[in-house]
Amino acid sequence: MPGGAKLDNWKINILNKGEIQMVSISVVVPSYRRTKDLIQCLKGLDQQKIPPLEVIVVYRSSDEITENAVKKWMESPAPYVKKATVVSMPGMLAAMKAGSCAAEGEVIAFTDDDAVPRPEWIERLAVCYQNPLVGGAGGRDIQPGIKSSGPDTQVGILTWYGKLIGNHHIGSGAARNVDVLKGVNMSFRSDLLQLPEGLKGSGAQVHIEVHICLRIRKLGFKLIYDPRIEVDHYPAPRFDADQRNKIVPEAVVNAAHNLQYGILNQRGNFIRTPMRLLYASLVGDRSVPGLARFSFALLRKEKAIVRSFVPAQKGLWKGLVRYMKSGSPKEAREV
Repeated sequence: MPGGAKLDNWKINILNKGEIQMVSISVVVPSYRRTKDLIQCLKGLDQQKIPPLEVIVVYRSSDEITENAVKKWMESPAPYVKKATVVSMPGMLAAMKAGSCAAEGEVIAFTDDDAVPRPEWIERLAVCYQNPLVGGAGGRDIQPGIKSSGPDTQVGILTWYGKLIGNHHIGSGAARNVDVLKGVNMSFRSDLLQLPEGLKGSGAQVHIEVHICLRIRKLGFKLIYDPRIEVDHYPAPRFDADQRNKIVPEAVVNAAHNLQYGILNQRGNFIRTPMRLLYASLVGDRSVPGLARFSFALLRKEKAIVRSFVPAQKGLWKGLVRYMKSGSPKEAREV
């Protein structure tokens, strides 16, 4: 196959557990104007102990610098098939869809161009899929200067009243079932993967993973978070409204909408929906503050949270309206 060798035999010995039937894993890497980061990411994939079936880099048609970097990458040898996919539409969602359509693996793994998967990444992802009830798997994104907070850290949990607990970057301890994985380090069975439609934003489109993960949980499959499935994450600048460490009202509205609609659309019922609405409007958190979090921020002079309050509430309202227009979906079994 052009761009890399085809891997015919997926039966290998892992961690002295005997012969395990491996799943074929396609890796999708969306990238936009961050070529230095992308090159480091691809080097990390080159060094996998167990290579993926293929690596698919997705870039925009207007992004000439990434196009040149990808062409150079395509010419170099690698222990996997290399693919490049071009999209005309902006946004992470369009890139993920294009990469998923090009993927041929039984599992599709996603990582960001500013992350470097550690050598055991593919191997440890694949082990999770020996259980047929596992619909998705992912792990920790290790960030510079941030240490794990210990084995009791809650990770990727959506509470019954609608609070989303992340903490994927500081999780440790044993592998466990979660409700939501993190976009920089997640994978799903390709036959279960369904990407959401029409999320707000033209760049990062924050909370895509909430929609994907809650739907798979709703179908009755498990999601596994294993902190040993690691990528080194070096958060890089974004080239859209959603800026890191900067409050942009438009981005806050978009993120709050995406989160609200994702939770209500996949977890809403006659109890959870009103509880989610009460929690989001009256309590909230740092990124999407409700009234209580806003009041606390005023007292502590936390300017970023204070500035987020109005656009966050606007986004939450937009997410509710969209949910109501779409119709309340039926509840499904979870395991």
